[in-house]
Amino acid sequence: MSREEHYLRIAVIMGGHALNGRLKINVISDNLNRFRKGNHIFIFENNDYKQYTIEEFKQLADGGRICLLRINGVFDRTAAQAFKGKEIFITQQEAEETRDQLEENDFYYFDLVGCEVFLDNKKFAEVTDILQAGSGEILIITDNKGKQLMIPFIDSMVDTSRIKEMRLDIYPIEGLFDI
Repeated sequence: MSREEHYLRIAVIMGGHALNGRLKINVISDNLNRFRKGNHIFIFENNDYKQYTIEEFKQLADGGRICLLRINGVFDRTAAQAFKGKEIFITQQEAEETRDQLEENDFYYFDLVGCEVFLDNKKFAEVTDILQAGSGEILIITDNKGKQLMIPFIDSMVDTSRIKEMRLDIYPIEGLFDI
């Protein structure tokens, strides 16, 4: 696959599981159907996105985001363990194909990247990335002076009601930004 194609992170590989090559993963996608048997995923390795086919997917009993995944070409724990720390991706095109499944005011996280960020009704920054943190997501924004800042992606600080206009309004707590 070409590096020009856009890829979206959907999981992080925590390591191998058992002896048969299963991967233990932390799912960060809100759509578990992305992990159906036969679907294609990509793992970034050796400076390229390598395609794999899902052979098995199992959500663990707790119903959380920790799951087991088997992909083609990985047959034992040693091979699975080599993927520890790597991220799993899908193409943006594939995500777009499921957009019609979203509720009216829902959006994909990748829709946030490139949005203009307004503070006190003035353009302040642009969203450049999203980080997955233990308890939620953090928006990485670049202000008008080129400085990167972080803001927790929570309703009380980030208003997404105008996302279709590529606009976010932020309400940071006092002292969050040194501006």
